[in-house]
Amino acid sequence: MLINFRFKNCRSFLKENVLSMEATSDSELREINTFTVNENLMPKGENELLKSAVIFGSNASGKSNVLKILTYMRNVISSSGAQFPVVQANEPFAFLEDAANEESLFEVEIIQNNTFYRYGFTILHGAINSEWLDRRTERLTPVFKRMGKSIEITGLNKQATSLINISPTTLFLSVANNFQLDIAPYINDVLNWFRNLLIVFSNNANSLDIYTVNNGKYREEALKILSLADIGISNIKVVKDKVANMNDINDVLRFNTQMQVDPTLIGQLKQEAADLYNIDLQTQFDVYDENHNVKGHRDIMLFKNRGFNSEGTERLLLYMGWILAALDNGYVLLIDEIDAKLHFLVTDYIIELFNSIDSNPNNAQLICTAHNIMLMDEDLRRDQIYFTSKNQYGESILTALSDYKNVRKSDLFSKKYLAGFYTKLPDMKHDN
Repeated sequence: MLINFRFKNCRSFLKENVLSMEATSDSELREINTFTVNENLMPKGENELLKSAVIFGSNASGKSNVLKILTYMRNVISSSGAQFPVVQANEPFAFLEDAANEESLFEVEIIQNNTFYRYGFTILHGAINSEWLDRRTERLTPVFKRMGKSIEITGLNKQATSLINISPTTLFLSVANNFQLDIAPYINDVLNWFRNLLIVFSNNANSLDIYTVNNGKYREEALKILSLADIGISNIKVVKDKVANMNDINDVLRFNTQMQVDPTLIGQLKQEAADLYNIDLQTQFDVYDENHNVKGHRDIMLFKNRGFNSEGTERLLLYMGWILAALDNGYVLLIDEIDAKLHFLVTDYIIELFNSIDSNPNNAQLICTAHNIMLMDEDLRRDQIYFTSKNQYGESILTALSDYKNVRKSDLFSKKYLAGFYTKLPDMKHDN
């Protein structure tokens, strides 16, 4: 569960901004769109979290950057221990002369394994400047704290910690398990939260393999949703073909040649051990006679026959498995431009899956960006609606609708948004 995500001086954001999943005192849709957590983890009256949040904003206002910054934080955690140059790839705010000399902040407050954690780090000049982890089951206590090369670990004396040498481009969290410390369970809780963080961008679709796990559980559930969407697909099947052995140079050359001759043959590539597989999705449509009786089926490959299925259908098929997996396991799911290529009713249905007691019993959370402002008026609380705007100096700002004064429950949020009540919009009018 995500409680808060704080970030500063990264990509288009200069000042500290917070994406908060903490519910306000608003009673609207409380039974459906929020859930409560253990009072030992968060104070009573402040222990209510949101099931979803939708970020709206004009083009280049920074809404996708919110998701990209959290993605970057996850990548630093997963890759810095392997000495990939991910820390050095940090992007401070570009349009202030001295921003590169100020630290970039990344911090999350989460609940994992019935424990509250606050974990974060700062980056300055391509190196880790500070890093910290606190936990709470009843009271907040530090797990470790790092400043530059110096690190303090709860339960470990200074002499022992002095033997721990961490590269300035490596997070302690990423390599802590190498030292067999007593704090390992807490380290693993945070690592597992980030491993289970599902992130979907349109240009890096997740593997179709998700439809093959749990005896095809997500495949069956996806078919039910496809039936509701009236897309016409009666069945789907993952087709997985070995295309090359990466240890066989001739195999690799043959595959590269084949790919250059006909790129449409390639679906999603996935490497397992030394073998490279091509993964495609077979979609099945019913074929009828003149009396509208089903007489057979026609199989269409999602990638190989690209263009037969609409771009919206393709997008829905690529992401639906991960949506269902998030709901099933109580994961946090990030989707950029959730409404791209999808009908409004389909997008609204996906958000409703999360804002539900029946379909979301494990309190999964959806955080997404969107352009379709009609979604604002569809059973979203004011604290679930966020706006990004950019000022004249190129600086993005993230603001929740609940932070604005004089916003009534009865307001048509989309109409007021277009009128510029909540954030400045581009002026696309011109004089004749």
